[in-house]
Amino acid sequence: MRPTATLRPVTSQLRVVTPTRAAVTLVELLVVVAIVGVLVALLLPAVQAAREAARRTQCHANLRQLALACLAHESVRGHFPSGGWGGEWTGDPDRGFGPKQPGGWAFNVLPHIGEAALRDAESGLQDANAKADRAVTRLTTPVSAFTCPSRRPAAVWTLAASKKPLRVTAVPQMLTRRPAAVVRGDYAANMGSGSLPGNNYLSGGSPSSITSGDAMSEAAWAGYGPPPNGLVFRRSRVRLREITDGLSATYMLGEKYVDPAAIATGLSDDDDQCLYSGHDRDVLRTGLAPPSQDRANFDPATVSGVAGSPNKYPLPIAFGSPHPDACGMAMADGSVRAVACTIDAGAHRAAAGRNDAQRP
Repeated sequence: MRPTATLRPVTSQLRVVTPTRAAVTLVELLVVVAIVGVLVALLLPAVQAAREAARRTQCHANLRQLALACLAHESVRGHFPSGGWGGEWTGDPDRGFGPKQPGGWAFNVLPHIGEAALRDAESGLQDANAKADRAVTRLTTPVSAFTCPSRRPAAVWTLAASKKPLRVTAVPQMLTRRPAAVVRGDYAANMGSGSLPGNNYLSGGSPSSITSGDAMSEAAWAGYGPPPNGLVFRRSRVRLREITDGLSATYMLGEKYVDPAAIATGLSDDDDQCLYSGHDRDVLRTGLAPPSQDRANFDPATVSGVAGSPNKYPLPIAFGSPHPDACGMAMADGSVRAVACTIDAGAHRAAAGRNDAQRP
């Protein structure tokens, strides 16, 4: 008889192994931080460049829209928008689109950029106070089409107390108002080459009242200076056929040079009035000097070769841009191009004149 085997339970001895976490050393952490820093340094300029390219594209789209609006104005009314009377004057819808309109080119193209209601806000009102109130509303209503996104947002900007009050209505009572802030624009119409005597800048002055302005003869108006050779200036009515140098070779509008240090204060003569002002360096520029990139406390006259000119008015009221290296310019055919800040000065002046037999 075989002995019976004794069955013993088998005890499984399992060891639970807890994984240990490898510690990150300070050196490894610093390496990771350094790599991330290098990647950010490499990618940030590319991101900024992409954003600037998008802003430049929008700026050029604004210029094209405004140029087409000016061409539509010429088609409907027989001439490009008038330059108005002077910097103190803003537009009055009851005074039409011709020489009796004291407001400038931006006011006159509003109907052609879908803003007819804004232009006509106070149309037909007889009460001076009500008319002024409506005008002030327009002066404080931003329109993005007039603003370069690389320079500033579509907003209102300080109207400095040291500047002349805006004549916000053309009623005989000469009711004036001083809004604390007004809309401004980043685009200027082409007043001309500025290379002929008296054509550099013809003063921002104007008649002190509607009554006196209406009573002035053409000879008296000529006392403010001979008409420039551009497309828009004081009381201008330039027709398409008068651009004898070629539509694709003549500037219509462009970005204007602005001192970025003075945008918020409204103290620069280049940027102290409003978007809808008449003949003034705020809304008109010449081709006397090549365009300049925005720089704080910089005067383009110091590098244009015209500093100390005998002309008593500020020079050269240049075109310019916040974009690097080039300025957006709309031509008289409605096309838009980037004009390098290094453009030959003579070619730039030639493109600003409509009928001087010079082509860039």
